[in-house]
Amino acid sequence: MLKLINAFLIFIVATIAHWFAIEIFAPFDINVGVMFAFSLVMASVLSEGAGYTFAFVSGLFLDFFGNVLFGGWALTFTLMMIIFYQIDDKIDFKDIGPQFVITLFLNMACVILYGLFGKIFTGEFIWQGFKSLLLGSFLTGVLLPLVYLLVLRYLAFAPFVKINEKNKTIF
Repeated sequence: MLKLINAFLIFIVATIAHWFAIEIFAPFDINVGVMFAFSLVMASVLSEGAGYTFAFVSGLFLDFFGNVLFGGWALTFTLMMIIFYQIDDKIDFKDIGPQFVITLFLNMACVILYGLFGKIFTGEFIWQGFKSLLLGSFLTGVLLPLVYLLVLRYLAFAPFVKINEKNKTIF
């Protein structure tokens, strides 16, 4: 139970960082995937079940703010975690280069997949714009190494948990 507190605290930090990014980048029509970055980082340190759960809850959090397609972000994040877990054991996610490249392309896929879900479920493609697709994905890729470093530092000194690196289990 106490180990869940750390995941919850990281989720709270992610929501505050998401709000902060919206305040800064929304006037420029750029959607930075802060919640997606935190979901990828948590998926890299959590077991698969816990990683899927964190991603689903993060997507559901974004769905509560949207007014177009409820459940779209939750489904998109969960599907992106399936892709991430397929490539996670093949690529070293601890280095900055692979973190940037994986995040860049997964965030682009995330934006396009969310638009496709809009087309499937509402009949209209939900397009967030090229700024969000290109610049938002780039900024998410730049943000992820910082998030990864902060989360690992917090988990290393967290009072409730020790990470088992070999098995990636926190829960």
